Amino acid sequence: MKPYILVAALVYFFVSAMAPLYAIDCDGDQHFDPRSVIHVVTDPVQVLYFHNCTTAQIEQMRHLKFHNKLLHSPGVTLAEHEFKMDYQIGGLEHPNRDGFCVWVDSLNISFSYSQMNVYVSSQYPEGSCPYQVILNHENQHVAIDQRVLAKYRARIERALWKSRSIPTKARPLTVISMNNGKAIIESRLNRIVDPILAGYKKEITRENGKIDTPANYRRTQALCRDW
Repeated sequence: MKPYILVAALVYFFVSAMAPLYAIDCDGDQHFDPRSVIHVVTDPVQVLYFHNCTTAQIEQMRHLKFHNKLLHSPGVTLAEHEFKMDYQIGGLEHPNRDGFCVWVDSLNISFSYSQMNVYVSSQYPEGSCPYQVILNHENQHVAIDQRVLAKYRARIERALWKSRSIPTKARPLTVISMNNGKAIIESRLNRIVDPILAGYKKEITRENGKIDTPANYRRTQALCRDW
């Protein structure tokens, strides 16, 4: 059998409807642990704090990001997440040249924040009561963002570990060509991670929304007199 290697990088939600061709049988290594080739990590992000924007500028940033003009806010947290998926495919051509056995040699996913910027209005001096109240509120957003991303990173990892649809050396996949195998693997990986990423986006919006309400703003503003 002739060995082949295909490398795919930065796969973003590509879906293929191609189906495998069952022309030959691929013997798997029953002692191989599929989890050994799957790695999901979160790279740390440095939270940056800014105190050089006016309240009007911060509200404009909030509107551009969240499309919400209804809430008066002298602070905002802008977090950008990044999902990267890189994988390497191994394969062997059948001696009769009537198909290939393919498997995932390595799968590396990074689900992280590329930036986490916190803005507090320059209208309020550092150390003042309003400044501290705004900062505490924005740090709640930072904690929510980090907690929810960690939760969904773990969900991605568990789903990939549990999936029997990802071909590995334990259970190779029979296909008509290496490119056919690559398209099938991309489709299967995306079918696993896409719903989880959609759930992350919904939950991050919902959880942050719980503390961005008029009632909560009234409670925080009541903590200081010098607004």
